[in-house]
Amino acid sequence: MMKRKIMIAVCCALILCALTGCQLAKESAGANTNEDRLIGVLITTEYLDLFDFEGYLNDNINSFQGGKINANGSNTQKYQGRLYAVLVPKMLTNEETGETTVTHEYVFEGIEGIQYCVPTIQETEAENSYIATMSDPAISDAHTSIFVGDDENGVSIDGTIFITSSSKMNIYYFNPVYQSVDGSVYAVSGDSFSFSSEAYGEGSAFSQTMENTTSITENGKTKKDSISITISISVMFTPEKIVILQMGSDNAIVSRTEYEPDAMPKDFTLEASTTYFIVETHKRDNMGNIIISREIYSRDVEHIETFFVRADGVCVKHWTQIVGM
Repeated sequence: MMKRKIMIAVCCALILCALTGCQLAKESAGANTNEDRLIGVLITTEYLDLFDFEGYLNDNINSFQGGKINANGSNTQKYQGRLYAVLVPKMLTNEETGETTVTHEYVFEGIEGIQYCVPTIQETEAENSYIATMSDPAISDAHTSIFVGDDENGVSIDGTIFITSSSKMNIYYFNPVYQSVDGSVYAVSGDSFSFSSEAYGEGSAFSQTMENTTSITENGKTKKDSISITISISVMFTPEKIVILQMGSDNAIVSRTEYEPDAMPKDFTLEASTTYFIVETHKRDNMGNIIISREIYSRDVEHIETFFVRADGVCVKHWTQIVGM
């Protein structure tokens, strides 16, 4: 028993890269024996250790020869573990009327990650089934397209995660999220990529795409069900200050207001004499220099967008409603 435990400890390190390196490609190719549908991605900065190493080694101990391990999709798939999400209620409040609505969302409890999924919330006695979009605030410029046709249903989702250039080395794991026929939602371990944001300027971006096609039967007819997921990670210099300059018709400054990026208000009221206004974002580049970017808005604009940095180095978009006097 002791020898087997020692072998497990040694072999785990040897097969980790081989197993995780092929996982995303295998799953994204649409090879899923249970016809579970790919519905999204869970992005983490730590590897989801879901593989049953001990079970794999116990079943394949005689196939290890000369220190080499043949770890391919056909003989490792059944050992891939699943991280199941929990369906929890979520209360939404209409800010204008104060009315509340209860919806549901899937949550991976105890896992720090960025989720972007489009699961189907199954029918209950109280409501019909519907497709929900679950997007973490870290996903900016998120777009979801849903197509329903006679021969094929299709979903396309894409978005961008902005990270500050001061976050140095970054490792991101793109873990596919699936939904079973019974409605359960789970994630499996996925591929990763790493880069140093310090080495790239603002605007540098890297994208990861996952695609999957399965077959579904509706009213006795079989049709395709496809999804495409594209997530981009883009570098942004660290926002340190937001300045709003209200300008009059003579191009003179009417007022100047300064905010910390994470303290931008929900609403901003313009002075009666303001003709247009300028939003300055003061950022610090990789060399420690302050760079100012400026956006000019007319007074009839409905909202402005700014960014603030979370503790994890992700730049989150904030919307401020513009109110005229």
